[in-house]
Amino acid sequence: MIDLIQSHFPTGTVASPTSKTRGFISVPGTSVEMPFTFIYGALPGKSILLTAGVHGGEYPCIETAIQLANEINPAEIQGTILIIHPVNPAAFLARMQYYGPFDGKNLNRVFPGKATGTVSERIAYQVHQFQQAADFYLDLHGGDIHEGLVPFVIYSTLGGPELSEQSRIASALLGFPYVVGSVSDNSSIGAAAKVGIPGFLAELGQCGRWNQDEVNQYKTAVVNVLRSFSVLQGEVKQHEVEFLKKMLVSTATVEGCWYPDVKLEDLVKQGQKLGEIRDYFGVVKAEYFADSDGIILYLVTSLAIMINDPLCAIGVTA
Repeated sequence: MIDLIQSHFPTGTVASPTSKTRGFISVPGTSVEMPFTFIYGALPGKSILLTAGVHGGEYPCIETAIQLANEINPAEIQGTILIIHPVNPAAFLARMQYYGPFDGKNLNRVFPGKATGTVSERIAYQVHQFQQAADFYLDLHGGDIHEGLVPFVIYSTLGGPELSEQSRIASALLGFPYVVGSVSDNSSIGAAAKVGIPGFLAELGQCGRWNQDEVNQYKTAVVNVLRSFSVLQGEVKQHEVEFLKKMLVSTATVEGCWYPDVKLEDLVKQGQKLGEIRDYFGVVKAEYFADSDGIILYLVTSLAIMINDPLCAIGVTA
């Protein structure tokens, strides 16, 4: 990790123990510069990669990363922590949900990326290089501009049982109510798992808003995970969480106006109506029903909906 990030340091700056370096990671072939903070601890230890703002409209996680980057003291660290905050600055400044302004792609659907691909693919490729140099990967997310959710954590089941279990245990240490496995291979954590790097994707926040209480909750959760790896010292708090089997996402098959029939944390039954999409005259174009029993983890709150947009997600309990 040290050698990889060193090339992005300001001219004349050299990585050394008990130091904190700030700068920008340039993505080759693009105008993108990702702000980073590299914290080099006083003692040897694990290398941690923490990203926030893969999606530009998810604000609690971005502010959490910024505050952690400022508050963590290198003298109290064993190992190294690379924090990228935010990963997708152009999407952040454009106040965009899910997608990037350069190519209209969802960055969290193009991992591990391509060195000579579109802008989003090149960003993903750059992040993936740091994933491969890390011992553990934390990808912080939150309720996008048009999205409400209950705090939950996703870990990848790719990479084998041992890797999956390491990610699952660490996910529970955040203390968010629900932890769910994922088989996605084009997400940030899926790409990391496929090359043997454990990690998780955390979700906390509501509808493109943020407040300090949420940020404090997020920071406490992340610090607890860092303590579990002895990167930070202190007592590791154990939490009671509900482990879910999988997450089923309903997506829009037509465009129009979205009217949900469910709320966050509703327990739904297979076949239960989730909502409907109507046209601009109020005529129903499509109805959506639960594919399984489970709990509503996130729900799109915007009236506007486009084809292939997520509508809601059900965490399957059994």
